[in-house]
Amino acid sequence: LAAMAAFGVASFVTSCVRLPPGLVHHTPLLHSSPLSELLGRPVFLKMDALQPSGSFKDRGMAYMCAKLQQRGIRSVISSSGGNAGLAAATMGRKLGLRVRVFVPETTKP
Repeated sequence: LAAMAAFGVASFVTSCVRLPPGLVHHTPLLHSSPLSELLGRPVFLKMDALQPSGSFKDRGMAYMCAKLQQRGIRSVISSSGGNAGLAAATMGRKLGLRVRVFVPETTKP
């Protein structure tokens, strides 16, 4: 996230729209009637569980991996005990990057 902050939030949001095709899916945005009624305002749910790794983290990792690839970087190292590591591996593979994810020993299978 620190690296993402260095790029700037506005730049991140704008660039995600222009990701290379096929990295992430255009997932549906669904209206939730029960949550809307409970909160008294419209609530929508983005179905990012349909992304390749099953997580919204694909979007951020796709952006970061694409930026690294543009800079000529061919290998990525990540530490993660969960979805971020899977997203890094998934997006890196799609972009032809070598990705190594270090998983903490405390992570449960």
